[in-house]
Amino acid sequence: MQARLAGETILHYFSIELIVTSPMKRATETAQLIADKITLPPEKLVMLDDLRERDLGSLEGLDYARAPQHNGNYEDVEKAPGIEPIAHLYARAECVLDQLRRRPETHILLVTHNGLGRMLKTVIAGGQPLDLYKQARLENAVVYPLPDDIGDNHN
Repeated sequence: MQARLAGETILHYFSIELIVTSPMKRATETAQLIADKITLPPEKLVMLDDLRERDLGSLEGLDYARAPQHNGNYEDVEKAPGIEPIAHLYARAECVLDQLRRRPETHILLVTHNGLGRMLKTVIAGGQPLDLYKQARLENAVVYPLPDDIGDNHN
């Protein structure tokens, strides 16, 4: 239902030329529902592996109430065994933005996850990797426009 409502919002307020999605199941399903709603042709829906969510290592699958590191929203999460290093997540976000800048489309919808989405915002703002924790949590199926100046002619 959330994806359908997001699709409705996009249909009425945005002109999307391309949807780029994480390969993770929930994201691809959301992207497909939105693509169907806005009647985007199948070739304009692409998967990008770097949009996958951060590997949380030993914290994977725990809800925030049971996670030992202050609900997963503080820098001490970085000490969790097996977590994807924050510098790697930052580099993935930079790579995503680089790939988007090279695309011919100017209105691109990204369907991704909270951690990667927050890191994208951090990179765009010119922040450092740990600045991720200064970014507000992203809610499911909400459209967050990025600034027009992520490079070249992209919105």
